[in-house]
Amino acid sequence: MDFDIRQQVFDATTGEYLEDAALAYQDELLARFKASPEGQSYHNAGHDFGWSNPFLHYGITYLSVTPPDMTSAHLQEILFDLFPKKVSVPADAAPDIIHELHAFWSFLQREFSLKNAAACLKMLDEKAIEKLEAAMDNPANFGMAKSFMMMGQKRGFDMTSEAGVQQWMETYNAELAAGTGQPLPLSQAMPGSPPSSSKKTQSKNKRKMQRNSRKTNRKKR
Repeated sequence: MDFDIRQQVFDATTGEYLEDAALAYQDELLARFKASPEGQSYHNAGHDFGWSNPFLHYGITYLSVTPPDMTSAHLQEILFDLFPKKVSVPADAAPDIIHELHAFWSFLQREFSLKNAAACLKMLDEKAIEKLEAAMDNPANFGMAKSFMMMGQKRGFDMTSEAGVQQWMETYNAELAAGTGQPLPLSQAMPGSPPSSSKKTQSKNKRKMQRNSRKTNRKKR
């Protein structure tokens, strides 16, 4: 079955991404990558897949681009801004991230003859690994959810499970209420901590934490 890598996953009027179309696009493209010579070579070298999916997701949902329209500037923003802010893994995951994305773009270049692939591949080198490691190791780059996840990880909670996230959330809020906890180094508060936090916001943030834990767990399988 042919796959149109340039198919539209955004609303022609509003520019908003179409969730069902975007998910189908991601799933099909990633399945083809995993079955490709580039994907198989990466996997046979002892690596698990896990980074092309968030890469595509961030491109679509935050930058409104799919691979045919990505520039090296888009790639830089996803790698050095969005990944450090949102991906709750240690900095030593940087080599795997760069190596998988190099295999992914090699696949895109060969399979679809994307002209922008060469510039993106040129970026995905050892210097990119060093830069990504530094960015992912800097708490100043973390978003609220990632700060919470990393803090729980350091405290010994299993942040790859919903139960672990829930236990850490309850501990965190209890310590804040007792005046013994360490607030997140961000202006936003965690769900349930301030009296002014709405139940709707709390529920939304809790679901976000749980989704992050499930994504991390899936990457480990």
